[in-house]
Amino acid sequence: MPDIFLRRFAIAMLVGYALQFAAGMVLNLFVKIPDVHPGTSGDEYFSRSFTSLGWALSGAGGPALFVHALLGSVLFAGAVVLFVSSLVRRSRGWRWPTGIAAFFTFGAFFNGMSFVDYGEDFSSAIMAGCWLIATGAVVFALIRDERHAVPGANHPSSESGGALERTA
Repeated sequence: MPDIFLRRFAIAMLVGYALQFAAGMVLNLFVKIPDVHPGTSGDEYFSRSFTSLGWALSGAGGPALFVHALLGSVLFAGAVVLFVSSLVRRSRGWRWPTGIAAFFTFGAFFNGMSFVDYGEDFSSAIMAGCWLIATGAVVFALIRDERHAVPGANHPSSESGGALERTA
């Protein structure tokens, strides 16, 4: 039986991933992130990255960076919620795909912050690759769940007239 909550949440996540892709393309094509801003200096990666994230979420980097950073933060939190929900609900078909999606959303999130910190195109490429894998994992979970929702798809004794039906 399909889990309606997980399906709806996953579809909302896919909408978010699509919006994130569009915001990332606008940012990539039309916005130049300043070479010097809060987070571009310092020794420790995490403090730099969270300083950069705060700067981006303050709107000081412009509206495109703000939207991209906000969506990235929401998607990161959403991917964790989707994964934890699949664990709590003991939804076998959802655990691995949503775990993979959460892991790669985490990777995209931190490589996005790294890109803002250092301006390296490689970080942007890793972010895009992680986005693709995370999106694919959510799509896989939805397709797998849909397959289980079709009467008779996996059960020979279902309404489809399988050979194992009981007779009265």
